[in-house]
Amino acid sequence: MHMVYLPYSDDIRHIEELHTHNNVVTPRATEGQIEKAIALIRRVDLKDFSVCQFCNPALQRHYAVLQALALDEDEMPEIKDETVPDEEGMARLGVVKALEDFKLSVYGEDYEEDNDFAANGKVTDASRKRKAIAENAVKECANFDWTDLAENGKLKDLTVTELKYYLTAHNLPITGKKELLISRILTHMGK
Repeated sequence: MHMVYLPYSDDIRHIEELHTHNNVVTPRATEGQIEKAIALIRRVDLKDFSVCQFCNPALQRHYAVLQALALDEDEMPEIKDETVPDEEGMARLGVVKALEDFKLSVYGEDYEEDNDFAANGKVTDASRKRKAIAENAVKECANFDWTDLAENGKLKDLTVTELKYYLTAHNLPITGKKELLISRILTHMGK
């Protein structure tokens, strides 16, 4: 069972400074960025909003577990997390346009979200290894006539490693026993 720590009423903490260095310039938003942020907030419909209408999901789960234990219930009730953003409301055209305008004003036209890790120049060893394995599998897969092997029933004569070359080259799962790998290859080939 998990423990949820409740704060004490005298647990008051001081606000930490954003930047501890005196010689660092604190970034400030421009007037255009502020206007775009205001337009975005106005587009998001928050009628009759109150922070009191959202329950803490961790506490709700804690109380549900306590209740289930006290009543000797076998199943734990599902707790709906009301803090999750409303995806349907955020997908409305007006909200999407306001969000795109805000992102354009903050990040500029040249910003691409997908290339975020590439901008840092960090390519992990695991990604290099996966890429090398995939390239090797494509090269090794080309050494076999897979349609001929499938038609003559000679896939069972290949080793598991050789079968995995085909599966890796075609982005198929490589887990399972040899029979499962062969059936996966035959299914992919339509045989």
